[in-house]
Amino acid sequence: MAELYIYPKKSDTFSFSLKKEKISFGRSSENIVSLPDPFCSSHHAYIDFLNDQYYIRDNNSKNGTFLNGKKVQSAGPLQKGDEILIGSTRIVFDRELETNVEMTEAPSSSLNINTIMHLEEILSEPDLYTTIHSPEKPSHLIDITQENKQAAVINEVSRALLLHKPLNELLEHIMDLICENMRMDRGILMRMEGNPPQPIPKVVRIVNKLLSDQKILVCKSIIMTAVNNNSSILISDAQSDSRFREQESIIKLNLHSAMCVPLWNNKEIIGIIYADRISLLEQFTENDLKLLTLLANLAAVKIENAGLIEQAIEKERIEKELALASQIQKDFLPKEIPEWRGFDIAGKNIPCHEVGGDYYDFIPIGDDRMGIVIADVSGKGVSASLLMASLRAAMHSEIHDNYKIEKMAVKLNNFVHGSTASNAFITFFYGELDHASNQLTFINAGHNPPFLLRKRGKIERLESCGFCLGMFSESQYPVQSLTLHPGDTLLLYSDGFTECRNAKKEEYGEKNLQQTLKKNAKLPAFKLLEAIEEEVRMFTAGMEQMDDMTLVIVKNTKA
Repeated sequence: MAELYIYPKKSDTFSFSLKKEKISFGRSSENIVSLPDPFCSSHHAYIDFLNDQYYIRDNNSKNGTFLNGKKVQSAGPLQKGDEILIGSTRIVFDRELETNVEMTEAPSSSLNINTIMHLEEILSEPDLYTTIHSPEKPSHLIDITQENKQAAVINEVSRALLLHKPLNELLEHIMDLICENMRMDRGILMRMEGNPPQPIPKVVRIVNKLLSDQKILVCKSIIMTAVNNNSSILISDAQSDSRFREQESIIKLNLHSAMCVPLWNNKEIIGIIYADRISLLEQFTENDLKLLTLLANLAAVKIENAGLIEQAIEKERIEKELALASQIQKDFLPKEIPEWRGFDIAGKNIPCHEVGGDYYDFIPIGDDRMGIVIADVSGKGVSASLLMASLRAAMHSEIHDNYKIEKMAVKLNNFVHGSTASNAFITFFYGELDHASNQLTFINAGHNPPFLLRKRGKIERLESCGFCLGMFSESQYPVQSLTLHPGDTLLLYSDGFTECRNAKKEEYGEKNLQQTLKKNAKLPAFKLLEAIEEEVRMFTAGMEQMDDMTLVIVKNTKA
């Protein structure tokens, strides 16, 4: 059983044991885990358990849900130690934080800070790497020694950061290097994450092990002053300076000196490095502040580059997976159109992305019956294609010589309802065509009504007879039937055709589709399909395809 460790911003830490069921999070007391967080939506997010794996999903929240610093767009699988950010509340999956860093509120005033140095002031100073050749007066020797020391440290850290490391390893490595080159009792590397952005501790180093059991209290006003002013901050002589007597976070831990420096990547502040001295009586100096600022700037650029490299690697991985998923999905669609004497049949699927949620199929049932399917999963992409693959497998297992359509529909609905999120559903049309009697027996679970074009030009709509699959458990689907006479044409389609738009934002719509069907009714099934596709292409005039598009055509060509 997995455990969630929840770290609210302004209340006590608590844990929650996960079971193999859906867990909801939000500000409302109706949630299983209620979070009194002003940046949290009433019903913000939830964790699902599917196929022995926990997933975090956002519930269309106002400020979003973040997993390891990245906004959750679809279901995100959870691994041990993953960090979820909901509003300003941190949630760690199945691992307790080793050291708890707490942001404390304190008076926000520049009078609480000894030194503020703007980053541009520090970074625009003469190049520390330049060797000084001209003779200097003895009074400058201390400054020269200090600059040479800084240059040596920066060179060492620069070399150490040359090789690429995964982002999490890089953050650990950066803090190790800083602790090795600057005397401190404790150091924290924080990244700005969430909406609104807030400093989230990522790496904590306790150099003085006697302090390991103490909670680290960091003054939020100092952190935000550094972020908002794009400045490095030095706090020194905190014990003797009367200006700090109001700051409980400093007095409580007998803080002697501290520094707070932004991680600036030359575009924006992506984090903060905080260092303090408690047992070390020597205070940080302005030279220490400059050195830490320069090191932080190097680190920020490296973090930015590492993020870009990881994005490129992730993009390549996703592209490979999508290519594989696309091929698998194509294999699920009919490899060839069935040849049925007296009937002309065609079908085609055009996915919006590499993979999609539309599906069609022709399923032989004995020698003289055939199942005809068209379906559309809510949403797009990989998650939609996976659900469609599951539906296909469940449906094929239910169809046999003695099956009942209405019972199959109920089972499929309950399967989708029980194994997907509350906002996932499938529009589904299934018809069984009898070769001898020309009778089509069908159910329509919320799908776009297929068109039946009679030989004399009249169009009938095969209207929905029940809810989409997965919307409600135990939904019933009354069976309907009609006869497909010689000369009649049945057209099944997904809403990707009727809802596509032109440059004027006008929908193609059912009326245009019916007119195209009538105009080209005498064409063979595949030529008719191509004619509809061409009409839609001309209507949209190069506009980007916004949804999966699927067509199925069945013509009775018996004499």
